[in-house]
Amino acid sequence: MALLKYSLIRLATFCVVFAACMFLQLGRFTLPFAVLVGLLVSWAVAYLFFDRQRVAAGEQLAAIVSGRRRTAARQQADADADAEDELAEQYHAADVRPQNTRQSEEDRRGSEDQGDRGTDGPDRGADDDRPRG
Repeated sequence: MALLKYSLIRLATFCVVFAACMFLQLGRFTLPFAVLVGLLVSWAVAYLFFDRQRVAAGEQLAAIVSGRRRTAARQQADADADAEDELAEQYHAADVRPQNTRQSEEDRRGSEDQGDRGTDGPDRGADDDRPRG
C-alpha cells in the first residue's frame, strides 16, 4: 500500500507540473521541456517533503523482491533434497555396500587364522623348496 501511495503522489506532482509547463508555449521544445521539468520537480518535491512515504515504499519493495529470492532459493533447496532422497532410496533398495579398499584389522586377523596369508610377506607354503630349519 505504501508503494502505491508514494507512486500516486509522484504521479500527481508530475501531472500538475507537466500541465503547467505545457501552457508556456515554447514552440517545438514545449513537450521535452515539460517532461524534463515535470520529472525533476516531482522527484525534488517527493524527496524533500514525502520522506516517510518514500522510505516505507522502499521497504515494501525490498520485502517483495527478497520474498521472490527466498522463494526461488527454497525451490532450489527442495529440488536438491528430493534428488538426495531419491538417490538414498535407490542406494538402500539395491542394498549395495561400498567396497572398502583397505582391510580392517579384524579381517586381516581372521584371514590369517584361516591360513590365508595375503600379500604381506613371502609365501612359506608347502611348495616352498627352501630348507627349514
